[in-house]
Amino acid sequence: MRKTVLCSIVCTAALILGAAGLRGQVKLTGYLSGEYLKGQSESNFALGYFQNIQAGGIATGVVSQKFTFTLEARALTSDTSDLPGPRFEIEQALVGFAPSEAFSIKAGLFLVPFGVWNQASRPYESILVGTPLNLQYLYPQSWRDLGLLVDGKFGIFSYSGYLANGLKLKEADSLSAGQQFTDNNKDKAKGGRLGLNFSQEIQAGVSYYTGKYDDLDERNLTLEGAHLSWITNEWQVRAEATKGIIKNPEPFADGKCEGYSVWLVMSIAHLQPVGSFQKVKYEDPYHGEGISVDLRRWTAGVRFTMGTSLYLKAEYEWNLETPKVKNNLVRVQAALSF
Repeated sequence: MRKTVLCSIVCTAALILGAAGLRGQVKLTGYLSGEYLKGQSESNFALGYFQNIQAGGIATGVVSQKFTFTLEARALTSDTSDLPGPRFEIEQALVGFAPSEAFSIKAGLFLVPFGVWNQASRPYESILVGTPLNLQYLYPQSWRDLGLLVDGKFGIFSYSGYLANGLKLKEADSLSAGQQFTDNNKDKAKGGRLGLNFSQEIQAGVSYYTGKYDDLDERNLTLEGAHLSWITNEWQVRAEATKGIIKNPEPFADGKCEGYSVWLVMSIAHLQPVGSFQKVKYEDPYHGEGISVDLRRWTAGVRFTMGTSLYLKAEYEWNLETPKVKNNLVRVQAALSF
């Protein structure tokens, strides 16, 4: 295991330093983080664990005139049983042509522009420690895809559109398990996001995704999303809503999923108390016992900023299910950006 971790860190450093060696204007950033999780007796962390260790780096720049690149890689461990142990991942690997702020086209591996959280949930970017329920269950964590991406800004509008391989699911999989880097059918996923920047304080937007995700081209997933934020020096209110339809072949009824999350932040010098409410409902009768999820969660926590780049966060999760399960959870996280 130690060799795997060392190899992952070396690979991450080599990719980022290699990008830094390119001629042109290059910006480098990096981050480190780790968590401690302790839950009630019926949670997955009843004994208490140090987990979710991450070391990542991002290189962005202009290679020549209007040609750009983005490279992000990280070494990490996971708190999920289906992805045990340390591993190395490429988060983004894109080359692009950007003739103006209003239009750019990129090709490669990209973080899917659905809502806001998926592209801005690195430990130093997010105030919450855990992923909100609707985003945890209704698409993969760090959702990436291979394909073409166009985006731009003009006036109060911003937009993104993409054509990519899409998600892949097996019969018993939930939507959160759909990450792939190849293509398993003839269909290509399509989607986009439209944003409205009313001012520096108020931003909103809608997102859309559609594509077939089984080997036989029989099942189709459509996701719709909306996001809203109001941010001042003293307060932040953020919200994301997600809704999906899973088209199943006969005789199975279609699957349905929906959820939302809202979080409120108050800033007092270097201290930021935060509270949130999250909800998800996910029903898919396809094969066997199908999938049935109906969860709600309250969280209360705080983020403390030391200097400008070190963050200490703690939060308590009250998980509400029927029947009641003793699985409330404490999360503590330290995050560094540089």
